[in-house]
Amino acid sequence: MTDSFIKTMTARSKYGHFSPDGKEYVITNVATPSPWINYIYNGRYFATISNNGGGISYYKSPLHGRITRYRINDVPPDRPGKYIYVKDRESSAFWSLTWQPVGRNVEAYRVAHGFGYTRADADVEGIASSVLFFVPPDDDQEIWKVRLTNGSAGTRRLSIIGYVEFALGHALIDLINQCDDQHFNRVHFDRELNAIFATKTYWVTETRGTQHQENKEWDRWAFFTVDRPVVAYETLRERFLGSYRNESRPEAIDLGRLGSRDTDFGNAVGALQVDLDLAPGQSEDLVFSLGVVPKAEFESKKQAAVRKYHDLGAVSSAFAAVQKAWTDFFDHARFETPYPDANIFMNYWTPYQAKVAFDVGRVASFYYWGIGRGFGYRDTAQDTIAISISDPAKARERILLLARQMRRDGKVYHHFYGDGQGEFTEHCDDPLWFILAVTEYLKESGDFGLLDQPEPFLDGGRGPGLCPGVHFRREGSSLDGPKGTILDHLFAVVDFARSNLRSHGLPNFGRGDWNDTLDYIGGADGGESVWGGMFYMAMLTRLIELLEHLKLDSRIQDIAAVRDGLAEALDKFCWDGAWYIRAFGENGKKIGSKDNRYGQIFINAQSWAVIAGLPDRSRLIQAMDSARERLGSEYGPKICAPAFREIDPKIGLITRCVRGKKENGAVFCHPAAWLIQAECLLGRGDAAFEYYRTLLPNRVDPDVFTAEPYVYSQYITSDEHESPGRASHSWQTGSAAWMFRVAVDFILGIRPTYEGLLVDPVIPRSWKDFRAERVFRGTRYFVEVENPGGAESGVAAMTVDGRPVQGRIVPISDKPECRIHVTMSPR
Repeated sequence: MTDSFIKTMTARSKYGHFSPDGKEYVITNVATPSPWINYIYNGRYFATISNNGGGISYYKSPLHGRITRYRINDVPPDRPGKYIYVKDRESSAFWSLTWQPVGRNVEAYRVAHGFGYTRADADVEGIASSVLFFVPPDDDQEIWKVRLTNGSAGTRRLSIIGYVEFALGHALIDLINQCDDQHFNRVHFDRELNAIFATKTYWVTETRGTQHQENKEWDRWAFFTVDRPVVAYETLRERFLGSYRNESRPEAIDLGRLGSRDTDFGNAVGALQVDLDLAPGQSEDLVFSLGVVPKAEFESKKQAAVRKYHDLGAVSSAFAAVQKAWTDFFDHARFETPYPDANIFMNYWTPYQAKVAFDVGRVASFYYWGIGRGFGYRDTAQDTIAISISDPAKARERILLLARQMRRDGKVYHHFYGDGQGEFTEHCDDPLWFILAVTEYLKESGDFGLLDQPEPFLDGGRGPGLCPGVHFRREGSSLDGPKGTILDHLFAVVDFARSNLRSHGLPNFGRGDWNDTLDYIGGADGGESVWGGMFYMAMLTRLIELLEHLKLDSRIQDIAAVRDGLAEALDKFCWDGAWYIRAFGENGKKIGSKDNRYGQIFINAQSWAVIAGLPDRSRLIQAMDSARERLGSEYGPKICAPAFREIDPKIGLITRCVRGKKENGAVFCHPAAWLIQAECLLGRGDAAFEYYRTLLPNRVDPDVFTAEPYVYSQYITSDEHESPGRASHSWQTGSAAWMFRVAVDFILGIRPTYEGLLVDPVIPRSWKDFRAERVFRGTRYFVEVENPGGAESGVAAMTVDGRPVQGRIVPISDKPECRIHVTMSPR
């Protein structure tokens, strides 16, 4: 399947549209309702870039390795950023190469966000410009490649000034202790290398707030350089902007003089001016680059780092490498359906967003500034499912990281920083997500050697699987020392689940389950999570399937007993007549019941009843019908209804949140994906795809939606609020990983198993066919599905390389390519 075969043309909005091939979002009106951002990064060096040049840059950690500032909740928003000013030295007119910060001639600007790059084009004062922002794969710096063309009739004498505002180290300290922290900034211009260098002589590496003063300095030098001789520079914000001004009209540019002075204190910046004369019709390129060099190797590496991208050939090669990396990523899975918007999101923008969330760790965006938390355990586990198809090695690496955040009793850090620091909470669900990450990876890769990989427990020791008298011990395991295998970690999770059950046989709610705002459900008592029971059941079933495949039968009985006990409790205590309740609160009070005034029904307790495989199908269908009737809205299914309108301290934060937003009755995109999965498991393709279509980010009027129309947001304000349709918390959400995998695995129905690739589509009746390509265990599968009778689900016949096969699983192939043809008919 080639790009030309993928139907991707979609409608244009007043602010922009997807390119014809779906690979760029082109913003034609840059005065968007909120900053619409992109990510440029290589796994070590990260940066965000908005349609107007705003964004942050950091090395590895947005907390400890912040290079540039990004002011929180600033007015105007989205500042500062990666700015390039142009000044006509004869007329004194000046503008910026992105619409902001100067803000002139909005109609003259156009921005395209692509995969790993952003391009800003403009035509102002007779000067056409194009700036390409990207991060090379192999170097810890970002490139701003500029082309200027004189479209006027006369020669133009121009000054070009690149500008950044430095943070230099610990972002939170820079934010809350600027009055003291600025005394440690050191910034100077190196004439020989044509670069500004900046560092900080004091560095805090503690994650949490502390009065402890560390006796160390930031371990990097930041640099800012340009490939043409610098005629003037500035290093102090006050001298560049002037008093009572901002980036829109810097005094140094307004007056035409940069001070060319170094600084050893204050608000550090980098401003570099080059002068350029352009004859009519003449074009010239120049390249700014911003990056870091390890302080310990500064003298030996600074020259190479600074000068490498003064060579335009090196810039072109690096950009080509970025494009190739993303092409290779997308090439593992490709789809063509009758619905063009689905093609764009399934093929490109949803897997792109999911990989960005995986790589960034959901810690930095326009909404999250990377200063308050590290990796979320459940977030990280779920994000692995998004990249296991295209980059299983990365998924494996992340699983090992997750294993290192676990104690021998199966408890895990709720948040962690990858450096030994983290936070234990009383959330009941965190450890069980480890089972999802491991089993999904194993189905995809067949790398069962992972289970023998030793990884340490946080509290040392060899885990429950290796301790005398504990239920589980893998045959042949001879590991010594303070580690356990990944299989031992899985068994530790089982022990956690077994020990965390309460009076109804359901998980202790603690300080939350997946829904963090149900944090005081049982008061001091803790309450019980009905969704948690379903989730435990689903994850334990996954583990049993793995053990059955490995023929480790002696382990299965004990785990099945826990799972079956949960199933019995759920059916016995949790059915409310037309749907499943959400929890038991203090003194056994039902939450998510028809007897409640608010929060009568919750989405997760209905979808996960299906996903967990509860046995009463009639109840499952009734629960899903109730979800559609009571949670449905113009913008998608609500997380609960009716929204809480009174504070209840024995339920928690959800009741303190404004109605219709966040967990209090919003359209929460992440659990909506599970509703789609559940509809598919019931074989109801029309309902599943209608949910999917309704939740596509480009469906809502952008003036209402406000967030980016090319990526999922965490939530959309529901009709419980007077301003429905407004989205928030875009990019860094698990919605992308789940929407991608649910669309591919359950709507298109192409998903991995231990035995082979299962093909079991659940699609709208109106779809007569679709095509897909998917790499699985080294083989590229070409799948064609025909639906002549307008079925929602059901496989009537399947051939593999022209030969009929029974069932829906295509056995694992040792050939480079395999062709599958499926004919559907109603089940």
